This record gives sequence, C-alpha cells and structure tokens, in this order.
Amino acid sequence: MKITALQTRQRQGGAVSLFVVVFVTLLMIIITISFIQLMLKDQRQASASDLSQSAYDSAQAGVEDAKRLLLLEQACRSSSPPAGTNCANVRAAVASNKCDSVSSILGDGSGNETLIQQNAGDTSLQQAYTCVAIANAADYKGSMKANESNIIPLNTNGPFDTVEISWFTRDDIATTNAQTINFPLGGNIVGGSAVKLPRAGSQWSESTPSLLRTQFMQTGDSFKLSDFDTSPGGNKSNANTLFLYPSRNGVPQMDFGLDVRRDPLNTPQLAKCEQSFSTSISYACTTTIKLPAPISGGNDARGAYLRLSSLYNGTHYKINLFNGSDAQPFDHVQYEVDSTGRANDMFRRVKSRVELKSDFIYPEAAVDVEGDLCKSFMITDDDSGYRTIGSCTP
Repeated sequence: MKITALQTRQRQGGAVSLFVVVFVTLLMIIITISFIQLMLKDQRQASASDLSQSAYDSAQAGVEDAKRLLLLEQACRSSSPPAGTNCANVRAAVASNKCDSVSSILGDGSGNETLIQQNAGDTSLQQAYTCVAIANAADYKGSMKANESNIIPLNTNGPFDTVEISWFTRDDIATTNAQTINFPLGGNIVGGSAVKLPRAGSQWSESTPSLLRTQFMQTGDSFKLSDFDTSPGGNKSNANTLFLYPSRNGVPQMDFGLDVRRDPLNTPQLAKCEQSFSTSISYACTTTIKLPAPISGGNDARGAYLRLSSLYNGTHYKINLFNGSDAQPFDHVQYEVDSTGRANDMFRRVKSRVELKSDFIYPEAAVDVEGDLCKSFMITDDDSGYRTIGSCTP
C-alpha cells in the first residue's frame, strides 16, 4: 500500500498539533504550580507575621505584669501594700532576676508560663509569656524634647562622687543616616566672650547637640533652706548649675565648682563632643562632672537629684555614677524588664526600661504659659482686706 504525500502531511500536522497541546499543557501546569507556590508562600508569610505580632503582644503583656509587680514592691517599700501582701516574697521576686519573678507572685505560683486570656478560661489563642526577668538598671536613660526638663533621683546603695552625662544620638537628628555633627558658631570657639547664645534655628541646626542645663541638688544628714543659696567653701555645696555648651574644643571633665551662678564669668562651659557619628559612638557628647560634698554630712549620707534641661534641641541622654573610678549602679530608679512572649511555636523577646515616678511628682514650673504672662500688683493701706482692682491689658 502506497502512502500519498497528502497522508504524510496530515500525519506530520497531527504530530505537530499533539506536540503543541503537550507543550501548552505543561506550560499551564507550570504556571498553575507557580501560582500555588506563591499563594502558599504568602499564606506562610502572613501566618508568620501574625504569629510574630501575637508573640510580641504576649511579651508586652509580660512587661505590663512586671510593672504591676514593681508597683507592688514600691508599695511595700512605702509601707502601704494591699492587704494580704507578702512583702518579703515580693522583694525576693524583684531582686531574683529570674524568669519566674512575675509568675511566682502574680501567676499560679507554679513558675510555668503564663497564658494570655481574652476571657476567663479562654486559651484557644495559644499565647503566653514564658520568661519575665526584672533587674535594676545600672545606668539611667531618658529623652527630652526641646526646652523640656527631667529630674533624676541619684539613688545608689553606696557613695558616689562623680556623674557622667552623655547626650545626643542619631535618633535626635531628622535624617537618621547623617554622620556629621554640627556645632554652633562653627564650633571653633575655645571659650570666653566667643561663646554666644544665638536665636534658635539661626545657628543651631537640628544636627547640633543640645545645650544642656545641668542642675545638681543635694542634702546631707540635715539641711537648712539657706544651704541651697550659700557655699561655705571646702568643696561643699548643696546646689550648683552648669550650662554644657557643645563644642569640638570642649573638655571631657569638669567640676560643679565652675557654677555660673557663683562665678560671674557669664559664660557656659564648653563640653567635649565628637565631630561625627561612627559605629563605636552612641552619644555625640560625654562629660564627667565632679560633685561637691554636701554641706552637712559626707558622701555616704547624701540625698541627691539631677535636673537636666535640653535647650535648642531635643535629646536622648544617659547618666552613669562613679565613686572614684568605680561604677556605682543606680538602685530603684529604673528597671530593665526582659520579657519573652510566645504565640503557638513563635517566640519574641522584648527589653524595656521601666521607671516608677509615683513616689513624688516633680513640677516642671510653678507657672507655665505659651503666650505672654501679665501680672498686676497693688500696695494699699486699706485694712478691709485684699481687693482686686484693675486688670492687665494685653
């Protein structure tokens, strides 16, 4: 039997059609599998992101419970704990720096992880914090906006005679990747009359460290109000003020004996600051200040406070205390809370700084206004008492 040319072409055309069908089918299968893989990948990423956020929330719940424990310990120190509180156990838990420090007091006492429940008995979300450790922070860290002030109690378990202040970080610059640190008036001044206080914004850019007003207040075994206004000599004083002016030509060490209120030089002190940020530099400026002894009593009996005011720019800052060259950690001022949270099989760890300020409220000012303040006074010999007469004219 002979095969005609037409039959040969038909058979070849059928083979080509079959090949095209197979190729298209394989291509569709590959595309379908790719889409399925992308969908599964997105689903896994969404699930991991959701679990990660849930674990973070669980860790934050551990931080909040740590605050409850710290408030309870604070109430024990002030002799006003809630009825039925075992203050010895509370103090031991806070001082232990162990994972079960919170759950041993506020949990079921088993020391196991603490489940997060939206409603009583509802553990379906599988969220918990597994470890919450509390420790006294050895240093003090804080932040201030421009023209804001903070008061820091200098509480330690031992004597100290030096305070180290570091301030201005990359976070204080709007462009966080900026490396260069600017200085007012070019930064080439070396002191004396060249130190000027320019208008804000004109020669004090956002990358210029804050001018830090540093006020030191202390008492000894006893004190009189007049002790805050006088200095008997012998490196004794209960109140001092320094203005730390950022400069590349500044000094890294100084003494509160340079108090501008007691020395009529009328110039701030030039504080040593770096010219640029690097991987090894967290704070642009660092100054160590020697402290005077209290007028009544020695360093062992001092009760001291440091008031910092950030002028021109906002700033982050850190404070360390020393006795000679030995670091002296803070005590019951700030706490570091290390909390680990879990959601299903995902874990997140959070470190937070916690400060309790309910012992005493430090006022920022007696009167604080954003506009003009007008005061009207009148002296009279009228024996009928005080009278309100007249008014201020804006």
